[in-house]
Amino acid sequence: MARALYLRDSGRRNNKWALLSLCFIDLEFILQDMAGITPLKHPRKTTMLNLLRDFLLSYCPASVRRTSPPESSLTTLRAATWGGLAQLLLAGLALILGLKRYFAWRAHGMAAQIAGSNETGQAILVVVVALEYFLHPLSLLLLYLAVEGSIRFVGGLIASEIVPSLAVSLFFKISSSFSRSRARRSAPPRVSDLLEHLPEGRIRIASSEKKTGWNASLTIGLSGQWFEVEREEPGSLPRSFVYILRPVPAGKILRRYEEYQNSSALSTAKAEELGQNKNFF
Repeated sequence: MARALYLRDSGRRNNKWALLSLCFIDLEFILQDMAGITPLKHPRKTTMLNLLRDFLLSYCPASVRRTSPPESSLTTLRAATWGGLAQLLLAGLALILGLKRYFAWRAHGMAAQIAGSNETGQAILVVVVALEYFLHPLSLLLLYLAVEGSIRFVGGLIASEIVPSLAVSLFFKISSSFSRSRARRSAPPRVSDLLEHLPEGRIRIASSEKKTGWNASLTIGLSGQWFEVEREEPGSLPRSFVYILRPVPAGKILRRYEEYQNSSALSTAKAEELGQNKNFF
């Protein structure tokens, strides 16, 4: 408000009063900042930023739009539809103008061959020159943009579907692949399960990874015997998942079965032996 009054009345004030008003304006904003009061955003500026964001999201794949949803799905669909049409027209116009200039340049250099050939020979030269032009990297880029624009326009107009840009989708896919690769490299090394025999035939398995599907309805085969999950409890690092197995009671109906591969699992005695050897060295 103070800035608006200053801008409105600054033409009617002398330099001394204008400078004093400016000082009061700056003092007002300083006090607002100290009090933690956030100035109101201009609604028109916010609307323009939302429109720009929705327009950029129309080029992104659906996975990105699910992670960062647009302000308006209808605006994003319209941006994909009419943006595709604009892309088609601009790329097509540039392609036609470039083809026209390329034909004129090649006709000037091949004037003697064109003059001495019949209509069939001239048609062959036209086809050769056109192939030369469309095989140029810039022409291929313009052709790709025109085709992609037409697909986005038709997809939005007929199917009401947001067709993302192929280049943008490839960028996000490659970026996601690199992120997963870095996460795998930075992940801690997998350690073997620790297997311990308990009284009454029970078995305690400590694992560094959660066993998917290990619950009371699963029958687990181990060394020729059948077990079921009695309970799951937290463990200590690096084996944070602990499963207590008990023998399957007689007459239990077999719903799901999984054979536990204990070839890489360590028994308690073996783990203690390895720990002693490590401490010795």
